Amino acid sequence: MTAATPERRSIWRVGSESTWTTVVPVVFIIASLLSLVVLPIVFSSHTARMRQEITRVAEPARRAANEIQMDLSAEVDRLMAFQVTGQSQYRDQYLKRIEAQRRNYDTLRRLGPQLGVDVGARLNDLVKQGSEWHEGVQKGEFIGRVLPAEVFMQRLFEQHPAYERSLRASSALETAIQESIDERLSKIRDTERLNVSLTLILAILALTSALLVAGLGRQMRLLASEAMRRRQEAEREAADAKIARASAEREELRAAFLSSAGQELTATLDYKQTVTTLARLVVPNLAEVCAIDLLEGEGSLRRVATAHRDPDKAQAIAANTDTVISDIPDALLQVMRERQARVIGAAPALVRYLGAEDQPLSTMAIPLVSRGQTLGVITAAAPEGKVFTREDALLAAELARRGSLAIDNARLYEESQQALRAREEVLAIVSHDLRNPLNAITLAVSLLQSSGSIAGEDREQFDAIDVSAQRMRRLIDDLLDITRLEGGKRLPIEPAPVDVEELLSETHELFKAQAANSSITLQYRVADGVPPVYADHHRVQQVLSNLIGNAMKFTPPGGVVSYGAEPRGGEVLFSIADTGPGIPREHLTEIFNPYWQAKRTERLGAGLGLPIAKGIVESHGGKIWVESRSGGGTKFYFTLPVNVTSAAESPARR
Repeated sequence: MTAATPERRSIWRVGSESTWTTVVPVVFIIASLLSLVVLPIVFSSHTARMRQEITRVAEPARRAANEIQMDLSAEVDRLMAFQVTGQSQYRDQYLKRIEAQRRNYDTLRRLGPQLGVDVGARLNDLVKQGSEWHEGVQKGEFIGRVLPAEVFMQRLFEQHPAYERSLRASSALETAIQESIDERLSKIRDTERLNVSLTLILAILALTSALLVAGLGRQMRLLASEAMRRRQEAEREAADAKIARASAEREELRAAFLSSAGQELTATLDYKQTVTTLARLVVPNLAEVCAIDLLEGEGSLRRVATAHRDPDKAQAIAANTDTVISDIPDALLQVMRERQARVIGAAPALVRYLGAEDQPLSTMAIPLVSRGQTLGVITAAAPEGKVFTREDALLAAELARRGSLAIDNARLYEESQQALRAREEVLAIVSHDLRNPLNAITLAVSLLQSSGSIAGEDREQFDAIDVSAQRMRRLIDDLLDITRLEGGKRLPIEPAPVDVEELLSETHELFKAQAANSSITLQYRVADGVPPVYADHHRVQQVLSNLIGNAMKFTPPGGVVSYGAEPRGGEVLFSIADTGPGIPREHLTEIFNPYWQAKRTERLGAGLGLPIAKGIVESHGGKIWVESRSGGGTKFYFTLPVNVTSAAESPARR
């Protein structure tokens, strides 16, 4: 039996045999002793540097300031001696003192910034005051020539305040320098006291650490044992975390599968392809074999899809697809009634129900539910040797929920497509079969109106028939236009250059009689320089007619309907305004929807005019919008592109 290799340990590793519990206090003692040696050296160096700064900077600066003060004090004596005796030696002494002051100023400018901001400010003040005093000496001609006594005394009296200020400034500078020196001396004393205090503290700490080494060593060994126990607990927790991570990975795979399944199920709205995709997702991801049955009438199911892991067996059970099942197992009826996925276990009867071989395979049933209604059920059998679990049922139920929604959407889409086809057939009948009798009615009315034997009262009836026939023809055209728009197509247009003023004038002729009968003022305005538009004349006339006719419907007697056009960049902006009751803000987003009307009880039209106008404008590449508020009238705008040729010729004409 081989001996176990002893584990190699570091002195820093926590354990019952660790030695670092003793090393740490020893290291602390060594650090304290080193500090006792190093700190005095550091503090001594710091204090020596500050003393050197006083000797090298502060003292020369203080001497320079003192010499300036002494020179300033002696200047007046030299000036008076020169004026009284007239001897040039006194003037030379004055000039020498001025030169000495300049040298001292240079010294102070060099050393002053190192002594602090206050010294610099005092130096600047001294330079200013001394300059004013010396300028006054120059202006008073005190050293230029001997002045009469009364003139000299008068001028000296005038310059004396500047002299006093320069003396005070020199005294203040010397005081500031001395304060800087005192401040550094104070810091030196504080540093020396701190050095002594830290030395005592470190000595006490080192002594205390030495006394506590033994006790700390025992305590640290106990802590190391505790750390070992905690490490074992951490290892157990790591194992638990590994299990949790594996569970999270399974959950991540489950979420990825459901996400991918959702994308596949929503990739198409074809009903048959949707149920086939759902069966393909169940097999082989969840089961060996499955069948999808949907409710067919009362008490029966229709098999819509099957799947098997084995391709040969998949073809065999596919023969049962699209068959109606009336003998439904009780387990499936209970699942559809409770709307809960259920693991049934080994049930040969359900395996036979699936059309597979008669084997005791684990089975489960999952209901298909959408919008609160049961659509059908998925029956699945596990591979041989595998047993379905509760987690399998939950995953299958989540997949069935997505599949139910996809199947329901596919059904609704198929029904909507059937409704659209039916509507298109009806519209084809309306547009084709109604046009022929309508044309016959229009022709007959035209012939009767041209007859001279028709009485006046009968002629009015024929006129009414003709108006109704024309209105029916426009309604048929509107239905065809709105059908094209709902199909995602643009309305057919034949654009050509159209004169805007002529277009608006024609519109005025069409509606002026109706406006007069309704006691409405109809007016239009064309701005200067409006170029022709490149548009379909008939279609644009249709837009204007729809918008103006709509405005006149909602304008009360005595109101005004106005429209016009103005240039705006490469477009022409048309506007139609009325003084009607306006449109509530919540309805502004609905008015361009087909068949929509704000007042359902007042059928003032088919609700097609505005959506057709929008489709015509957008077919030209323009835009249409509305501005309105309740009680404030309504104003529609739309734009049409400018005829490029006319726009290029306009500058040449001007």
